[in-house]
Amino acid sequence: MEIFIRRLPNSTTRLDLMQFISAALRPKWYLLQFTPIGTLGRCDICRIDDPNTKQIEYHGIAHIEPPSAALSLINRLNGEIFKTKKVEVRKFFHRSSKRDRRRMPGDHLSKEIFEKRKQDRRRSSIRMDYLHAGITTDKAASTTDRLKAVPH
Repeated sequence: MEIFIRRLPNSTTRLDLMQFISAALRPKWYLLQFTPIGTLGRCDICRIDDPNTKQIEYHGIAHIEPPSAALSLINRLNGEIFKTKKVEVRKFFHRSSKRDRRRMPGDHLSKEIFEKRKQDRRRSSIRMDYLHAGITTDKAASTTDRLKAVPH
């Protein structure tokens, strides 16, 4: 099961996120019940650029097995402080604009509902990038700059 970690600080690295999740996956005892131990399979940071508002957001996506451990992790991490920022953790849902129920052919909507849905709440002009390693902040040097700075 994949979980979604919303509102990551700008200076978050993938390693920081992996350590935050791994610490919560360690076994704990609550009222004589053992919470399930899970494994962290994959962890990515997603950068979202919104050209309309000129804002950049960072979110984490992690694959946790088994699903019971992922649900326990969601409850444990939701609302926790991560690097001075409160994060929101929930189940990740894969969405596609091709499967939007509001745009399915043959849907007969009343005029009132159609007017409410006329303006799409989803941001259509955003750009998403998956950052697989390194620091997320915009002030970090580019890969080519780092390669030039390394002495041979």
